[in-house]
Amino acid sequence: MKQKSRLGLISALTLAAALVTAAPPAQAAPGDILCTVPSNDSSTYSPPLGLTPANTTVTITRDLNNCTSLSVPAINSAPVTVHQVTIPSYSCLTLLNSAPTTISFTWNNGATTVVTGTRTVNLAAAALTTTVTGTVTSGLFAGDTVVYQLVAPSADVLACTLGLGTVSRIDSAATLTIS
Repeated sequence: MKQKSRLGLISALTLAAALVTAAPPAQAAPGDILCTVPSNDSSTYSPPLGLTPANTTVTITRDLNNCTSLSVPAINSAPVTVHQVTIPSYSCLTLLNSAPTTISFTWNNGATTVVTGTRTVNLAAAALTTTVTGTVTSGLFAGDTVVYQLVAPSADVLACTLGLGTVSRIDSAATLTIS
C-alpha cells in the first residue's frame, strides 16, 4: 500500500509541476483589466457639430477610475488624460459612422496600453452607444482583446441629425475590458 501512496504522491507532484511551468505569462492572463462606472469619457467639439461638415477640434477627456486587474493588481485606474485632434469635414452625421481608431491608456502605475480597433456607434432612443473593439498593439497586455464601450444620452445628437440643434459635448459612462 505504501508503494501505491508514494506513486500517487509522485504523480500528483509531477502534474502540479507541469501545470506551474505551463502557466501563461501575466500579459496573457484572461480578464487583465475591467474598468466600470463611474469611469467616464467626454468629447467636446469646437465648433459644435451640426449637419454641415466642418473642420472640428475634438477634445477628449478620459478618466477610468474604477478598474481592477487580475494580472497586475497594482492597477486600479487610468487617471485623467486629455487628447486633442482636429478632424476635417466632421458633422453629427459623420459622428455616427464606423471608423478605425487608436486609443492609448496610461495606467496609475505608469504603464501604457495602446489599442487599435474599430469604433461603431449606435443611436437608439435615449442612448448613444459607442463601442471600440480591437487589440492591444503595444505596451502592457499586448495581444489581448479590447472592448471599450461608452454610453451617453442621445438627445443632442438625435436633435442634430434632424437639423434641430448642434452637439458641443458628449459625456459618456465608460466601461473597458481587456482580456
